[in-house]
Parts: sequence; C-alpha cells; structure tokens
Amino acid sequence: MGKLFGTFGIRGIANEKVTPELAQSMGLALSTMLGDGDRRVAVGYDTRTSSVMLEHSLVSGITSGGCDAVRFGMVPTPVLSYGTRHFDCDAGVMITASHNPPEYNGLKFWDDSGAGFVREREDELEKTFERGGESVAWNEIGDTERADALTPYREDLIDRIPKVEGEMKVVVDCANGAGSVIAPQLLRELGCHVVSLNSQPDGHFPGRMPEPTEEHISDLIASVTAMDADLGVAHDGDADRTIIVDENGKVVSGDVVFALAGINYLRKVETPRIITTVATSSVLDAAAEKLGGEVVRTKVGEPELVREYKDNGGDLAGEENGGVIFLDWAHCRDGIMAAAQIIDYASRTGKKISELADTLPEYHQFKMRTECPDELKPKVLDELAERFSDRNPDRTDGIRIELEDGWLLLRPSGTEPIFRCFSEAKGKEEAEKLANKGMKALKEAIESVKS
Repeated sequence: MGKLFGTFGIRGIANEKVTPELAQSMGLALSTMLGDGDRRVAVGYDTRTSSVMLEHSLVSGITSGGCDAVRFGMVPTPVLSYGTRHFDCDAGVMITASHNPPEYNGLKFWDDSGAGFVREREDELEKTFERGGESVAWNEIGDTERADALTPYREDLIDRIPKVEGEMKVVVDCANGAGSVIAPQLLRELGCHVVSLNSQPDGHFPGRMPEPTEEHISDLIASVTAMDADLGVAHDGDADRTIIVDENGKVVSGDVVFALAGINYLRKVETPRIITTVATSSVLDAAAEKLGGEVVRTKVGEPELVREYKDNGGDLAGEENGGVIFLDWAHCRDGIMAAAQIIDYASRTGKKISELADTLPEYHQFKMRTECPDELKPKVLDELAERFSDRNPDRTDGIRIELEDGWLLLRPSGTEPIFRCFSEAKGKEEAEKLANKGMKALKEAIESVKS
C-alpha cells in the first residue's frame, strides 16, 4: 500500500492532509496518467464543508493536464460511479470521506467502467503524483462542463425495481449527507410512504455522525417504532452503504443487509457467484446456499472485490458494513440500490423485515485490536501461521482460521500500526471466547518476534 492511498482512496483531515494543493496535484497527475487525446474525467463531491474547495482545486489540476472535467456537483458516490460510465468518461473522482467525521475528506478514483481503481492503478497514480504531473500548453487546457447524473441514475434504477404493493412506510435517515435529496425522492417514486430524517444537506452533520452505527441512528430506531413504520433506512455520508432497522426497531447488521439484498437480487440467477472479503460473516454462505451459488473471499477493500470480479467474473459483491455492489447495475457499492432491493423483497413476499432476517442463521461477531509496529507485521503473520498450522490457515488477507465453533481473523491494518482480531460464532459467549483466544495468540506472536 502506498504512502497516500489506504484501503480505498486517499483520506485525512481536510486542510491538513487533504489540502487544495493535494487535490490540484492529484488532478494533474490523473490527467498526466490518462495521456493525450480527448479525455474526460467525471467529478462529484459529498456535503462536507471542504468538498467544494477541493472540487475547485481538483478540476484545476485535471484541466491543467489537458483533460476535460465533467462536473456532477453534490452527488452520492454510487451516482458518481454510474455517471462516469453513463457520460463516457475515462475516469472519475469522488470527493468524500464516506463515514468519517466531518473534519475528514478524501479522494476516490474510478475507471471508465465506474469501478474503483485497483491497487496497481492507485500505485501508478501515486508514482505519477510523486514525479509531478505535466501541465499542457495554454491552447491545450481542458474544458469544464456541468452534467446532471442524478436524473438518469434515478430513472434507470426505478426502471429496475417494481413499485411496492400496498402501503409501506419507510423512515430514511440520510445523515445530512449526499443521499439527502435523491434517496427520499426515489423511495417515494417506488410507492413508499416516506418520512425523512436528517435529509437536509449539511457538511457539519448536525443530525448525527455519518457512520450508521446503532449508537448514531438512535433517532431512526425510535422513529420507526413510534410511527409504526415497516422499516428504517440509514445511509452513511456518501450513500454507498445502508443499514436497515426492522419494524420492531432492531438494527439489521450489515452482513444480513448484504445477504437479504443479494437473495432478492439474485433469485433468478443460476448458481450465482458472490464475492466478499475474509471479514464478512458466514451468513453470506447461508445466503449462497439458498441460491445454489458460491462465495469467494478476497482481501479487505472495495478494489479487491472489483479485481476479483474483473479477473474471474461474479454476480454480486460486498462487505460486512452494508456496502453491496450489484455487478450488472454498477461496479460500486450502492446503498440506495441495496435499500430498494430489500424493500422490493419485503413487498414481493409480503413479509416483515424481521421475518426476512429470521430466514437466515444468526451469528455473533466480536472485534478487538492491539498495537503492532508496521515493520513487525510480516513476521507476526508468519508466526501466527506457524502457530495455527494444524488449522490450515487462510492467508488471503491476514490469517483466517476456521474452527469447530466459528472462525477467527487476525489482520494487520493497512493504515495504522495495529492488528485487528475478528471472531464469529453462533453464540455471543463463544464469539468472545474465540476473540480472546485470537488476541492471546496475537500478543504472544508480537512478543515473540520482538525478542
């Protein structure tokens, strides 16, 4: 992983790490990397207070390198991805820090298919940035144009989802983020009775923090039960993820959101191939079994899912956080489409959200972490592989160990000097015991390689 790029894109405190100078230089580097000819780059941004500032600088860099900038304005990340392809752009850039607090911002880069840059492409861009991009002559500077990506995205999605049957009340919480305008409107067009929370775009995020954790969406949970709604929908800051609240006010985990949306989306596909990461719950295996398909696991990060799809094909991809990629729709996580799929599932079957969730086995996860210097991480992984050698550990990303009562994942962070421990089992106590077992082995391995 490079100096700038993390799990996906560049992210940091606005005006400290993610500065106008960085945005301008990255725009110029992207134009330089794309090369000569009539090249077009789509640009979108979320509601953060720094986004418009960064957009001006980014567009300056793109055009100074000779590429045209197609400016979508404030849009959700899935709309930027969709628009990159729809408007025949050679690349796209989304200015967003997704679920991070308001002081953060970032840059995510997309190829001409609307898929996030794979690692090699990110590396190439970072090397171009380090060398310095090449400005063109005055008569070769790129143009800018405004384009409406929201309308074709909305119309295309509505064409794919049947209108709901009967009355369905949905409370949608957009976190004052980029989904604030389109998400409630689209659900109304699908025939839902919609109640909106935090749906006024505001980069200070006054309603709640952008990450849709149970703690942050307490108002949504209370609203669903108080209003006798059929479900609640919570988006993150750029609407590429969705968390669902059932009719009883219970939060449906991101893994189960992924599984339920996938079951509905893939119900007519024979032997579907579902791509996910090593950190995703076994509930995806249960969903695949229902569909007569298979699950393929990759390293953590959206670019890794896209790489697997491009190399070997697939029908659906996603992560444990409620981010789902509907691969014949777009090559990007789409929280708005995920919500639409679950609403369609409930409408089509006449079942409540809790009843749909109950069709899947329940698993419990436990997560822990410990500090580990970056330079020790490779040796720690080797030590852990040796300690669990009798379990045939999977080294796709970190060390994943399948056990009789669940699984363990011991994985080094790509952006911080820490190791994370994930565990899963069918019972809470069992999951905690597995995590404690994993942390004990992890700390022993770290001490062993230090000595």
